Amino acid sequence: MKHLIKILTTVMLLSLVIVTPLAASGSSETGTGEDVVTIRFWGGVPPEAGPQASVDLFNEQFADQGIRVEYERFVNDDTGNLKLETNLLSGDGVDVYMTYTSDVMAKRAEGNMALDLTDLIERDGFDLTQYGGTLMESYYINGRPYCVPTKLDQYGIVLNKDMFDAAGIPIPTEWTFDEFREIAKQLTHGEGQDKVYGMFWNSQQDLTYVLQYLVAQTNGGDPMYRTETESAFDDPVVVAAVELINNMMNVDGSSPTHADSVTQKLSQEGVFLTGKSAMTIGPWMVRSIKDTDNYPHDFVTAFAPYPVYAEGQRNYTQGGYGDMLCINPKSEHIEEAWTFVKWYATEGMLPVVEGGRVPCFNTYDPQEVTDAFLKGGEDLLDSETTKKILIEPADNYAAPSITNHSAEVKRVFTEEMETILLGEQTPAEGMAKAKERADAILQQ
Repeated sequence: MKHLIKILTTVMLLSLVIVTPLAASGSSETGTGEDVVTIRFWGGVPPEAGPQASVDLFNEQFADQGIRVEYERFVNDDTGNLKLETNLLSGDGVDVYMTYTSDVMAKRAEGNMALDLTDLIERDGFDLTQYGGTLMESYYINGRPYCVPTKLDQYGIVLNKDMFDAAGIPIPTEWTFDEFREIAKQLTHGEGQDKVYGMFWNSQQDLTYVLQYLVAQTNGGDPMYRTETESAFDDPVVVAAVELINNMMNVDGSSPTHADSVTQKLSQEGVFLTGKSAMTIGPWMVRSIKDTDNYPHDFVTAFAPYPVYAEGQRNYTQGGYGDMLCINPKSEHIEEAWTFVKWYATEGMLPVVEGGRVPCFNTYDPQEVTDAFLKGGEDLLDSETTKKILIEPADNYAAPSITNHSAEVKRVFTEEMETILLGEQTPAEGMAKAKERADAILQQ
């Protein structure tokens, strides 16, 4: 009898328990009597810099369709990308995600980590070229679309306008390597802890900036390659760009050395926004420029085009498309993920514009984009150069077309570049060695 009472009591207690399943990535919830599909979106931008606001906007607009998105940030470095790819390959936790470079995009497409979007694009008439021109096709892998590029990657040298004005130097609209080097010398002054550098290269973050931002304007969108099977590391423009950075770091002292940047873990925010350099390499820190709580400063930031090898050699505009939005082939909710991708690309990016990301789709109003970009930084960003350098699109971008062994070739350049900046070999010697190594890889 005691056992019977115990069993009945247990059954009664269990009948009162309401089991609510935890929301899993790509899962269906039943919180309101209707199925809600949750799409997990991974990106490298902090949520407070716009992605969370975009996601919130989508969730509000698509609530009646039973789709919601959750944003998860990964740090866009080797460790963060490895974490993302581990989840992609396991099929756990990621439905939609951002890829930030063409070489990584190729790796993910060829490694079954990005869905071939051809069928979805054809079915829905979502031809990417109608939104971003033929440049969109430069981001296809082996002739097929595995991503939807969403951001206009248009950059330039970042300048402390107050320092330029005090030195009587007008904001450059065109300059050569030599002119750039001389201006950096003029803007360098002081010693020790009080030293202000003309330029901060941010080399500890990425040594291939030299190719993307100094070589591409002259040589085009494949600065590492001469052909599919030959590297271009012995090209005069490549060698001159490497010499420029080496001279500024190790001869002129107009830039922190690479060794100091690495050992002191320097950053653009920590150097440029504290007034320790008059210039730096790229404006992806616009959100930090506006964040005077964490980065207090009151000077005006302006922008200039990257310098070119020699006068009259600007054959291309630095830039192209970025923030490549991909779908995990292992997602259980491809249709809902595709709905989010299309919405984000065509209308969902305004919240991230304020953080410095300009949409590449022609579905946005240019003035609305400009206003959003300047919002919160009206007194800190020079509106004229911001609009000219970062927002107004060009028609001659240095678009990539070759991805052959790109990750390996990039690694070769980085390794040889580092030995040059550490004084172990000359730029000419290092680039000759880089070419020999890279060609051996390309001709396998």
